[in-house]
Parts: sequence; structure tokens; C-alpha cells
Amino acid sequence: MRVVRPEEVAETRATGRSIRRIAILAADRSVLKPVRRALGVTHGNSAEEAFNSVTFKGVTVITGVIPVGLASAEAATEALFSSCGDSIDHLFVVTTNSAFDLQLGVGDVVFPTVVMDSRDGVARYPVNPAACCQGVIYSSDHCDFDDDYVASLNDNGVSGVDSVAGAVAVVCDRYDCAYTVVSAVSDTMDLLAEPRDRFLSAGLPTPASALRFALQRPQRIAYLIGITVGTRKAIAAATTAVMASIERLLQQARDREQAGDAGPAAVSSRRAFSSPRPARAE
Repeated sequence: MRVVRPEEVAETRATGRSIRRIAILAADRSVLKPVRRALGVTHGNSAEEAFNSVTFKGVTVITGVIPVGLASAEAATEALFSSCGDSIDHLFVVTTNSAFDLQLGVGDVVFPTVVMDSRDGVARYPVNPAACCQGVIYSSDHCDFDDDYVASLNDNGVSGVDSVAGAVAVVCDRYDCAYTVVSAVSDTMDLLAEPRDRFLSAGLPTPASALRFALQRPQRIAYLIGITVGTRKAIAAATTAVMASIERLLQQARDREQAGDAGPAAVSSRRAFSSPRPARAE
């Protein structure tokens, strides 16, 4: 397997529109909870409430959980836009990923220059308020590391794999909404794991599912513990990163308003992502 080194820094421009409403979608309630706490929200969504609104520094923030899985994540994001129309000025998707880039460690945060949905293989380009962003997040429901799949990850310079971000990007592009992906590493891909074990972290398992996992495959208990600890570390890192990005986005908007500069629409680098990937024998 080749080492993937995403070193290109995206050329981003601040969004040219005023920021009045943003949305934050997270891949699990455990991911969203600390973000909502940082926003000053002390209560969770009711069972009947898919999305919740709060005011943060004068801006309306809509928060919601999107289910894991490409089709489900796309449907949930579509529901958000169907409800809010074109009133969302910027969307943040907060997720965890399994690192494919061997230089990434648990807790590292990736602001990707490119996200890809495996269903269509199209490279999509987030808007990144961060000064430095890099890497490729590949979203897939794939649960087996056959040779063709691993080759595809290498050929696309993939940094990490999740099952959410690419599907959200599909909808954001459909509605022409600027979006930022904040993806923290919860674990590294285990190419030797049993097929049923792979991408376990993407589902952020419940205690009951974790117990079933341990009873069925006791030899993988250490693996499960590592994923659990890594997921907690990733969630904490993602929370810090997304809040910093929101602060930066709002500050950029205030600066433009004070300068009276409408500016160009938000875009990120449209260049195809490429990076050196020297071969390495395993």
C-alpha cells in the first residue's frame, strides 16, 4: 500500500454573502452533543424534532443528526434543505473517519480539499474557512477491502474514509450551498480485520452492539477498546475544530461587512487534488 501524503493547501476565498443562518450536521448524537454544548445549548432534540435552532453570536444555527450510510445521510440533508429552503448560508458537517493516510493519527482533524461520494465518484470541493486544509475524504458504504477498492483509495489520494460527508456534499452542491467538512480521525483502517469489523467506528456503536461484538469475537476486544477511545478523542478534536471554524467564518463576514465589500462567492480550489504518493512495500 502506498503512503498518501495530502500536502496541497487549498486556495480559499471568504464567502461573499452575509452570514445569517448556518447549519451543523453531525454523524451521530455523540458527535453533535459536545458541539451543541459549545453553542450554549443545554437540552437535546425531542424525539419528534429532527433539527434544532439556537442563536449563537447573533447568527441562527440549525443543528441535527444525520444517519450513517450514504443514502440515509443524503435523505436527511435533503430534508434539511426542503425545510429551510435557501436560507442556509453555510453548512458544516462534523464527522469522524478511518484514516487511510498512514501519516494521520487518532485525533487529527482533516479539513479536506476534496470529498468524494463513492456512488458517483465525483470530486467535490468544500469551502474551508481554515487557513490550511488538505486531504481527501472518501465516503463509502463499502465493507470489504478487496484489491480493487484499496487501489481506488490509493489512486484518489484518499486520506480517510467515512460514510457521510460525500453524501452531504452531493446535496449542498445541488442547492448551491457553501459547506465545510470537519472530519477527525477516530481510528486507522485495519486491512486485516474481519469484514464485519470494518468501519465499526463509522457506526459509533451502542453499548449493546459493543457487547455483542465482544461476545462474538473476543479476540477483537482490544480492537474495540481502541476504537472507542479513539472515537472519544476524535469527537473532542472535531468539536474544537468546528467551533474555531465557525468563529473564523463569522469574523470573516464581519470584516467584509465593515469594509463594505460584497466580494466573490465562496469557492475553494477547483484544481484536481494530487499529491506525491511514493510506493511503500507492506
